[in-house]
Amino acid sequence: MGDTFIDAVTRRRSYYRLEDRALVDDRHLVELIDRLLMVMPTPFNVQSSRVVLLLGDHHRELWHIVAETLRKFVPEERFAATKQRIDDSFASGHGTLLFYEDSASLNALREQYPLYADRVDTWSEQSSAMLQFALWTGIETMGYGASLQHYNPIIDNSVEERWQIDRRWYLKAQMPFGAPLDTPVPRTSPIPPHGRRMVFDRVMTNCSI
Repeated sequence: MGDTFIDAVTRRRSYYRLEDRALVDDRHLVELIDRLLMVMPTPFNVQSSRVVLLLGDHHRELWHIVAETLRKFVPEERFAATKQRIDDSFASGHGTLLFYEDSASLNALREQYPLYADRVDTWSEQSSAMLQFALWTGIETMGYGASLQHYNPIIDNSVEERWQIDRRWYLKAQMPFGAPLDTPVPRTSPIPPHGRRMVFDRVMTNCSI
């Protein structure tokens, strides 16, 4: 396993202070998305993952939608702080990746393999998570910082209407990214790795390698 991969995975962190600054040509972001969509595993190669990249005013409008949607749920005395967090941590960045799963593809998979129909949703979550992780790590290698947000489902209808998203696509996560302005909090691991994994050697004994 190459050090460059481990290094990139290790550097991938959550950043909550972002700047709207292009660290690479935006075409490289599209190329990264396309490449990962081609190679990420999906159940029975159903290729159900979908990605929407919002840049510029589109990116900022998304987070305006999020804020105005939250206004309906957040007490008035707390909304200013909520809006400030959205502006500083998400809207201030360079863009947002929206992760979707295509329900039409997944329903077709259920029909094709009825024996596994009750597992399709779990597999869909797993394949989407792998794509999210890969893109998060990929944009980190470009110098961007990001975080993973979940304002779905309360924003789903507004986002669908604004950008004419296929109604068969289900929103899974939002990933705002930009030039990082802060240093992430040091990692902590209260449970050591050897307490979270098991290793069996050739004679089938659990060892602590």
